[in-house]
Amino acid sequence: MSQNVDMDRVIDTAFKEGLAGFLYRSLMSSGVFDTLTKDQKERLQSLYYNTVVFNLKRINELGTVLAVLNQENIQVVLLQGVALFQQIYDDIGLRPTTDIDLWVLEKDFSPLVRILLGHGYERDKLYPTTFRKGSTIIDLRTHILWADRLRARKFLLSKSQECIHNDTQIIDFEGQKVRCLNEYDQVLYLMLHALKHNAERLIWLADIKLLVDGWKRSDWEALIDRARGLGQEKPVYYVLFLLFHLFSFQPPMEARHILQGEHLNLLEKKVLRQRIAGSSLPVWAPLILFTSGKSWSTRLAFMFETLFPKAEVMRQIFPAHPEGKVWQLYCKRIVQCFGMIKKRSEAGMPIA
Repeated sequence: MSQNVDMDRVIDTAFKEGLAGFLYRSLMSSGVFDTLTKDQKERLQSLYYNTVVFNLKRINELGTVLAVLNQENIQVVLLQGVALFQQIYDDIGLRPTTDIDLWVLEKDFSPLVRILLGHGYERDKLYPTTFRKGSTIIDLRTHILWADRLRARKFLLSKSQECIHNDTQIIDFEGQKVRCLNEYDQVLYLMLHALKHNAERLIWLADIKLLVDGWKRSDWEALIDRARGLGQEKPVYYVLFLLFHLFSFQPPMEARHILQGEHLNLLEKKVLRQRIAGSSLPVWAPLILFTSGKSWSTRLAFMFETLFPKAEVMRQIFPAHPEGKVWQLYCKRIVQCFGMIKKRSEAGMPIA
């Protein structure tokens, strides 16, 4: 800020990355906020207070839903943004959220759907596990790694998801009980979530950094042991690579030797450096990063289903053709894939 800075571009970037609240609070605490133009001040204030208002609505609505679920003894696990408010965000204006993510085991899915429909939520026609009520969106999943959408994802875990569910803990949320992931599964899940979405927003990496700030050697050992036991050790190193280069984050000295046992290959580093350069990861990045170290049968199954998922998902990929026949959708998918390959080739970028 001591140099010539295009503040409109900074604010645009902060909004895109989900960090407008952080920028607002940082400028306020440093005394720099008053140097902005009137329009810049109003925009940042609007972004911050809109986040507060929307988050308060979601917190209130979730509390209402949890009260009913607790009465009927239906257990859900709160994931991602809203789950982090009580853990690391004392100011809910810092963390924008778009929906409420709930993980529920298959046996409780139908009763949960019944309750949501009975309380004014409408089921999305294109995304049947998404429910809307006004500005509140609730996303349900029956598998922690989204295998209800792509079945091959369940093979990414070396253990059943029940072992993760059994280790969840009960917290108090607005006077209601709800389950959340334990601290190590929480960090590992957020790492996988960020990679699944190509690390498109820095706020997802900021969540992880805030959670692990202050961790000791024993915490890092526990995280690596848990990740290794679930067959997801490599994503820990991917995200630490990003945290180091984007936030200059380093684990404490006594823990660094634990985290230096895994070396990234040239392709992995090349993929990750696209995020460091300011872009999101390539659309095909999860095909490589999620399946690293897996058997070829698992990798091929994951890649094939990702490229050519079930008909329900194909209709979500091509929403403009809801009545299209299945074979037509797959033909469009083939054309789409060849188009992406051609585009990358013309741009002089690697295909894989």
